[in-house]
Amino acid sequence: MSNCLMEEIASDVVLEEAYAWLCRRRKNYSHNDEVWEVRFRWVEIKSRLQCELIAGQYRFSPLRRIHRTNDDLEIWSAVDSLVLKAIAIVLTRQLAPSLSSRCFHLAGNGGAKAAIREIVASLPKNQFIFRTDVKSYYANIKHDILYAQLAEHLDDARLLDLLWLYMRRSVYDDGLYEDIDKGISLGCPLSPLMGALFLDVLDKRMEAMAVFYVRFMDDWVVLAPSRWKLRKAIALVNRTLAELDVEQHPDKHSLVKQNASSRFWVTNECGGANRCRPANN
Repeated sequence: MSNCLMEEIASDVVLEEAYAWLCRRRKNYSHNDEVWEVRFRWVEIKSRLQCELIAGQYRFSPLRRIHRTNDDLEIWSAVDSLVLKAIAIVLTRQLAPSLSSRCFHLAGNGGAKAAIREIVASLPKNQFIFRTDVKSYYANIKHDILYAQLAEHLDDARLLDLLWLYMRRSVYDDGLYEDIDKGISLGCPLSPLMGALFLDVLDKRMEAMAVFYVRFMDDWVVLAPSRWKLRKAIALVNRTLAELDVEQHPDKHSLVKQNASSRFWVTNECGGANRCRPANN
C-alpha cells in the first residue's frame, strides 16, 4: 500500500503517457472538440493538473450522454479522460500483481486468445462445462462494494476520493443532469481494471477449487471432471455473486456435458470482443 500514488499519477512521465494516449484516441474527433484545445494548451493544462491532483482538488466534469440506435454512450471530457488514463496506468502497476492471473482481459494475462487456448487444452480432461456472465455487469457494479475493495489496496485518501467521484459521476443529457449511484462508465480507460478488481474475489475462490476456470471481463468458463465438482463450483459462483449483489445473465447461461459432438468455438459478440461459449452440432 502507498499514500503517495497521487504524486506518481501527477508526474510528468505518467501525464505525458496519458496525453499521448488521448491524442491517439481522439485524433479523428471533430475540429470543434475540446481535445484540440487541450493539445494547443497542454503545457499550461498539465501544470494546472499537477497542482490540483497533488492538492486533492481535481474534480470531474459531468459526462455527455449521446443516444445511439442500439445504446447510449457516455463521454468524458478530454481532460477527465486523460486523468482517468493516468490513474489507470498507475493503478494497473499497483493492483495487477495482486489480481488473479485467471482474469484474462487484464494486460499481460494473454487476452481472449490465451483463454481459448487454455480451454481447448483442458477440454479432454473435463467432461462438464459451465459458462455464464453477469447481467449488465458495468451498469450493476455497486459503488460501496467497489470502493471497499479499492480501500483494501490503496492508502492515498486523495486518490480514493477521486475514485469515488469517478464512480458517483454526473451525466448531462438533453438539458438535464443525472447523478449516477450505481455502475461504472463504459468506454472509460479505468473501467476494465475496475471490472477485474470487482470480481477478483470470485477468481481467487475458483482458483482454490479443483476445477478449471478462466474469466474475460464478466464472462467466465468452468470445466470440471465430475458433476459433483461442477455443482460445488456453481454453488460457489452463486454465493459470491450474491455477496457482490449482482446476478447472472439469464440468457447467457450454459451448462453442458461433453459428448462426441460437443465443441467450443469463438464467436464475435458484445461489441467485437472474443468470447467462448459451448455448442452442440
